[in-house]
Amino acid sequence: MKKYFILFSVIFLLGFLLLPKRDAGSLNTEGVNALPVINITNTEILTSINALRITYNLSDAENNPCRVTLKISNDSGKTFLYPADSVSGDIGYPVATGNSRQVYWYYSTLPVGFKAKLIADDQQNVDIQQIVNQVDSSNIISNMQFITGIRHRSAGPVQLQRVKDSISNRFNRYNLQTSVQSFDYSGYTAQNFMGRHPGTTKEDTTYIVCGHYESVSISPGADDNGTAVAALLEISRILSGYNFRNTIKFIGFDLEEAGLVGSSRYVSQGIPPYEKIAGVIDFEMIGYYCDQPNCQQIPSGFCTLFPAVCDSINSQQGRGNFLNNIANVNSSSLRYAYDSCARLYVPQLRVISLSTPANGQSTPDLRRSDHAPFWDAGYKALMLTDGANFRNPYYHTANDNLSTINFQFLTGNVKATVAALASLAGIQHSTYTVSGFLSLIGIQQISSQIPGEFTLSQNYPNPFNPATKIRFTVPASGKNVFTELTVFDMTGKMISTIVKQDLLPGTYEAEFKSEDNSTGIYFCKMRAGNFTQTIKMILIK
Repeated sequence: MKKYFILFSVIFLLGFLLLPKRDAGSLNTEGVNALPVINITNTEILTSINALRITYNLSDAENNPCRVTLKISNDSGKTFLYPADSVSGDIGYPVATGNSRQVYWYYSTLPVGFKAKLIADDQQNVDIQQIVNQVDSSNIISNMQFITGIRHRSAGPVQLQRVKDSISNRFNRYNLQTSVQSFDYSGYTAQNFMGRHPGTTKEDTTYIVCGHYESVSISPGADDNGTAVAALLEISRILSGYNFRNTIKFIGFDLEEAGLVGSSRYVSQGIPPYEKIAGVIDFEMIGYYCDQPNCQQIPSGFCTLFPAVCDSINSQQGRGNFLNNIANVNSSSLRYAYDSCARLYVPQLRVISLSTPANGQSTPDLRRSDHAPFWDAGYKALMLTDGANFRNPYYHTANDNLSTINFQFLTGNVKATVAALASLAGIQHSTYTVSGFLSLIGIQQISSQIPGEFTLSQNYPNPFNPATKIRFTVPASGKNVFTELTVFDMTGKMISTIVKQDLLPGTYEAEFKSEDNSTGIYFCKMRAGNFTQTIKMILIK
């Protein structure tokens, strides 16, 4: 049996050496409809009508009309979830190609340093099968060669760090929004690595694909769980080259072997408030395949709960020639979606799936990976596995090495997951363009140090002609503070709004120009939260 796996791996390794390498960004686009091209050429803030005007050029090789969507960021482009409902102009569907197209966004408030994104979708179909076909077994083998080795905080810290660095570097290379959740675990700095591929139109809806990257102290951890890391890296390479309606997030979890510590910490403390998790796909050993009768063991009592699953296994004389797709009842819709994509796009892959009652308390063997904390928190999640110790005799041993991996089986599992994520996240034939940082003319943040209170300082110079500067502060309040600075004349008539937007804590300076007003006394009033203050300004011409 072992000789078979060694021979199989050697064949694949030779193939890897002979095949040409492909760069991460060189996706196969031959014979497909060209993507539209959209570029922002100008942005203007029209304070007189509380509007942002964006001018852009739109082209498409086939002259397809496009759906153009505007998104606004209030966090320097990390997310584009700020409300942008009141829009007009060349927006929506259909928008014809051409130059100097314009969009107007009528805002109620503006965040400091916001960005605008325009998405152009020509609504052409994307061939998911073509994307699935880009899964490269030679890449997976190369990944596995690098990953395999003891990756344990005390028994294998050097290899563990190498793999950590590789995950982070790959996510950065694929232009994912890369972040790390670090926390202490008995003196060891544990780390969950995240690579976020933001969705274009429903960005808060998020699909997570994950797996733990560490091994037990005595094992090189090829199947457990090097296969998961190799899969994550290959899937992120491919899907990062496409746009999706929803967000896809790749996570490498730490300390699964210590009791699901990393995933539990993410679920309890790491989920951003804007993230609406629609589904989780967790890899837990996906590379061991056995085609001999009775090599697949069945846990005690399993057939009572899942008779159809046992019948399917027994129909092939207990061969371990399938992928287990494990859900709980709440995750059944996600399970069906995965099974459907596997059948459609990887028909040679055999998948046996089931839904365990509640959160799997009656089937503890089905809770032994990073999907379980998501189940417990009410999220839909799947565990994809080859069965671990119920199939793989090298589980948690020194013999869990590269020679035991069936790369054809592993590659098929990666392909099925690529298809499922592309379908679930809603692949688009779209491109986008992002503006630089924008702000209301005449206001700038001069210090991000958090003040202790609201203040409105006297303008300077005073008297002035024609311009003066006004400094004010905004303290921390747990959220952005809606702030207004307005100017009135002696009769109480409002003549200018200098500031009308949400502001982060800090010290700001605004400029007021009064070229069209006559000599006299004017008042500047600041409103922010429960704070109100007015200063007197003198214009002399």
